[in-house]
Amino acid sequence: MTLNTALANRVAVAGMVLSPLFLAPPTKHLRSSLQDPGMLAAWPLEDEVSAQAVASLHGGTDSPAELDRDHLYLFTGVSAPLAQPYESPYHSPDGLIHDGRAAQVREHYQALGFAAPDVRTPDDHIGLEIAFVTEVCTLISDGTDHRDRLRVFLDDHLTSFSDAVLTGVREHARTRIYQALPGLTDGFIASARQVAGR
Repeated sequence: MTLNTALANRVAVAGMVLSPLFLAPPTKHLRSSLQDPGMLAAWPLEDEVSAQAVASLHGGTDSPAELDRDHLYLFTGVSAPLAQPYESPYHSPDGLIHDGRAAQVREHYQALGFAAPDVRTPDDHIGLEIAFVTEVCTLISDGTDHRDRLRVFLDDHLTSFSDAVLTGVREHARTRIYQALPGLTDGFIASARQVAGR
């Protein structure tokens, strides 16, 4: 099977938007882009799930305060996040962060020289895992065959907990941007699986 470099490039472009949304409230520039019809028309993934999520972003605006609140409650929480963003708690009997899963994820990162932009964030945060998939897809789009690594990482890590995170977001998000995030992420993951040969 030949490398699908064009799809890999589109997945990487989408990932550059999605990863930051999990890691922090959107910047002014990102917020404006996700509320601009012209930018939305250029969303790189064209599957039905992505298209529905993009369509849901049309015709409304979220204030910075609303987005800050959504991000806080979804991914940090007051006592606990409404959409736990770390892989480890989904696999740890005690719901711990920083268990062996985070170390396994770090090994994947190190094998390709990927480093988390903020060392204070545990490696198994969904935003960082999406950033890593983005990096792998960028390498594939440049012609380097990392499909096996992408396949293993998706199967063993990102898709092992992404549904649970996205369910929490679907149930609790109040802003248009965060309500659209699960659909955009599902489209991203499905397309990444295609790149990996799934």
